[in-house]
Amino acid sequence: MLEFTNCTTIQIVDCITEQNEMWSIHPVCCDTVSFRNVTVRGGADGIDIDSCKGVVIDGCKFSTGDDCISLKSGRGAEGYALARLTEDVRITDCIFADTNWACIGIGSETSGGIRNVHIEQCQCTLAHTFAIYIKTRLGRGSFIEDIFVNDLDVSGAQQGFLRINLLDSGKQDEFPVPGDKGIPAARGFHFSNIRVNKVPTLVQATSTVPSVPIQGFTLANITGTCGKGIFLANIRRADLSEIHVSGFSGPLLSAVNVTGKGLDDATPLEATPAPAPIPPPAMPYQLQ
Repeated sequence: MLEFTNCTTIQIVDCITEQNEMWSIHPVCCDTVSFRNVTVRGGADGIDIDSCKGVVIDGCKFSTGDDCISLKSGRGAEGYALARLTEDVRITDCIFADTNWACIGIGSETSGGIRNVHIEQCQCTLAHTFAIYIKTRLGRGSFIEDIFVNDLDVSGAQQGFLRINLLDSGKQDEFPVPGDKGIPAARGFHFSNIRVNKVPTLVQATSTVPSVPIQGFTLANITGTCGKGIFLANIRRADLSEIHVSGFSGPLLSAVNVTGKGLDDATPLEATPAPAPIPPPAMPYQLQ
């Protein structure tokens, strides 16, 4: 419905959008973008922030058929070569309801890199999968780093609070980034003061690469009820504290190849198989 390309200083204030079949609002390669008191309704994504810097989404309401908000930065060899980051994003005081995917999706198009994202004081009232879904795949390359989620209320999530999938989310690109450069790096994920209500799984973060573990993962002051606990794989510098949830079956924490604090009572998980590397192309990719 609304697409802004290579723009500076965009303000969308006090309006309602309604769109079916495709993304509602899509700023691309923009700088200094703000959404305030906007209601977004539609059958697909709500707001897709794509390779943008300096974004504020404040006091907005979402009722969508796919990710309410999705953060992207291009995909495959093209996005990797352009290296247009999405960075410095602040999402505050929003209400999310999604019927097909997640309230907030980070990815799966991440080839330009995503960093410095703050999500605070929001309500996730409905999610078909997870309230927060960090997603990418081999062949995207680049990084997702410095993600801060604080003061969140989560209910109505049909699969759970948090999913991290760095292996195979989204379709493989026509021109993926080959070899080790195509393995996305993940650093500095922080989740604090999260209140969950009857989420089936608290955290599912096992679709990660053994050779490129997540560097820095914090869960602090998590309260409420859940059906299953926390599942972690391939993480360095984990820090888990003040996890006070009830109603779950099985162990609260299951982990493999994870180091850090708060892991003393973890139940061992089966090791994640090492994924096959992306082979080099017959002809090197050339940016058009």
